[in-house]
Parts: sequence; C-alpha cells; structure tokens
Amino acid sequence: MNILLAVSLLAAVTGSAVASSEMRDSGNLLQISAVSVSVKQQGQALPPVLGHRGQAMNAAQLEGANRLKHIPVVKTPRKTREQVIADKQINVDTRSGLRSSAARLNAAIYYEFAIYDASTRLFEDIDYDGFYRTFSVTFDADVHSSNLNQYADVYAMLYLSRNGGPWELYHTTEIFTIFDDVSNDDFEVLTTLHSGYPTDHYDVLIDLYEVGYSDIVATISSDDLDELYGLPLESADRDFYADEGTEVIVGGAISMFAMLFLWVFAIIRRVVSTPSQ
Repeated sequence: MNILLAVSLLAAVTGSAVASSEMRDSGNLLQISAVSVSVKQQGQALPPVLGHRGQAMNAAQLEGANRLKHIPVVKTPRKTREQVIADKQINVDTRSGLRSSAARLNAAIYYEFAIYDASTRLFEDIDYDGFYRTFSVTFDADVHSSNLNQYADVYAMLYLSRNGGPWELYHTTEIFTIFDDVSNDDFEVLTTLHSGYPTDHYDVLIDLYEVGYSDIVATISSDDLDELYGLPLESADRDFYADEGTEVIVGGAISMFAMLFLWVFAIIRRVVSTPSQ
C-alpha cells in the first residue's frame, strides 16, 4: 500500500511539473525579443546568395554584429501586420501628424515607390542544426517621378511569418533617404532573434512607408521572391551548444521536477527496503 501511495505521488508530481513547464513555454511565446541594426556597405558589393546556407560576414556586417551585442534586449508583445496597419489608420488625424496618400495627391505631389529587389543572408548557427539566430535582409527601394533628382524620406517595417502563419513585426528601421532609382543605395538590416521564435522556417515581408504618411507605399515578400521564403531560423534561447564536458543546468519547472522526482524516489526506495510487519 505504501508503494502504491508513493507511485501515485510521483505521478501527480510529474503531471504538475510538466503542466507548469507547458504553461511557461506558452507564456514565453506570447512575447518576442530581437535586436536589429542597419548595415552600411559603403558601395561594397555583397556576395551572391547561394540558397539558404550560412555565409561569412564582411567587415561592415561584423561591425554591425558587434553593435548588436550592445543593444538591450527587451521583450515585446507579438504584433501582426493587420494590427500595425489598423493602428496607423487610427492615427490619421491632426494630432499625430500622419496623412493619408490622398493628401499627397491633393497637394499635387506625384511620384511612386517600388522595392526593386530584396535578398537574405544567414550568419550565426551556434548549435549547427541548420537553423540560424542571426540573419540579414537587404532591399533596394526606389522613388519614381518625372522630376529629376527626386528623393524621399522613408522607413521600412519588417515582418516574419512562421511556416505560413500571420505576419508578425520584428523590426522598424530608422528613417533613411532614397534617391530616384539609383542602384547603389541598398539598405541592409542585420538581426539576432533572442526569444519567442521556435525552430522553424520563416518567410519575410517588407513594407515601405513615406515619412509623415500612414499608407504603405511599396511592399515585397516571399510571394514575390524566393530569397524571402522559408528561412531556417530559431531564437537564441533555442540555439546553444554544450560539449560533453559541460554541465548544463536547466532552471524553472524542469529543475524543480528533477528535485521532486529524486525526493519521491527516495521515499519509494525506503519503503521497499523496510521489512513488512
């Protein structure tokens, strides 16, 4: 009877610990964290993209990777593209200063935007499982007008979609200026995913905005280019390596479960070793 009681206690402890761990993981996935920086190549040509395989960083990318290490990592709630667009439409009023594209036309401002090309590169895969924590997205945004030397101040919002799921915002760039359709003004964003990104394949989408306006002026995604499709990514909390001589201690519910398991096992052993009266 004592043995059955101990076994029942072990089963209850196991179920409680596993449930606690699952709830914790589910809660962690409600928020994400990633850090990004822009990389200026100074006219340096990037190597061709040869499929979704890791590449060595050039000098500009290495400098960007060093800056990434000094950016505070902050968890934020997940935000879909639909939510971002809705928020911008709400802010089209005199208080926010955002205007719609119709206001541009009413002011007799005629030009168009386009994202001519985009590519991705994979860099850091600490555990060598083929899924990367650090990657970059490079795109060439242009503005077209009948006026010579047309320029515009813009910014981009970058999204990831996990295995065909909803587009979720992971970075908003700083403001940058584009000139006509020059070919040497590529904009590169280097990113390290820190948490909230399970090991999987992710698509990329880029929305371009003109500063002061609420509407998307150009967009490009995995629907347009294979280079933005199916990137093998995972956040840093899933990308770690430990050799056989390294002791890995896992915190939270799992370590508590291990302690409780050992305690119940000791009770069972004591009961079994005790002679029956």
